[in-house]
Amino acid sequence: MDFGTRTTRRPLTPLVLSAVAVVGTLTGFLFTVVDLARFEHDNAFKPAPTPIQRARYTPVARGEWRQVRANLEARLKQRSPLELGAVWATRTGQICGLVNGRGSFGGLTAMTRFYTVDQRPVFHQDVEHVAFQKAWFECRRDQYVMLHEGTMEPGFCGTELGKRRCYLVKNGARVE
Repeated sequence: MDFGTRTTRRPLTPLVLSAVAVVGTLTGFLFTVVDLARFEHDNAFKPAPTPIQRARYTPVARGEWRQVRANLEARLKQRSPLELGAVWATRTGQICGLVNGRGSFGGLTAMTRFYTVDQRPVFHQDVEHVAFQKAWFECRRDQYVMLHEGTMEPGFCGTELGKRRCYLVKNGARVE
C-alpha cells in the first residue's frame, strides 16, 4: 500500500459559497453607487434660467418680492431699513433669502434664513426644525432669479458688522 501518493478530492461547496459572497458584495456595491448617483442627480442645484426665461420671469418675481418685503418689514417691525443678504425667487414663485432684523428687545438678530408661504415670511422658529430644513434645502438649490445680491452666510459673520469683525481661518492661520 502506498499511502504517500493518495489524492483527495476537495469539495466544491466552499468555492461556490465564496463565489456567491463575492457576487453578492459586488452587486450590493453597484446598487449603492447607482442609488447614490440618482440621489445626487435628484438633489443637485437646478440649472439657471435661460436669458429668455429670466427676462420673462424677473418682473413677476420683483412684483412678488415687493409684497414679501412689505410683509417682512411688518413682521420684523423695523424702523430702519432691513439689512438683506441674498434674496432670490424659485421656479415655483417662492421667495427665499437672509435678513438681519431687530429682535423684540431692539438688538440685531444676525442674518436669519427665511422662505415664503403665500407671500408671508417663514423663519426657523415658526415651524418644526426638519420642515424648515427641507424647505430651505429646496430654496437653496433653486435660485432661479436673484432679487438682491448679498451674503449667503447665516449668523453674525454675514452681517455688515460681522464682515468687519470676522475673518477666515485655514489651517490655524488667518486668511485675508
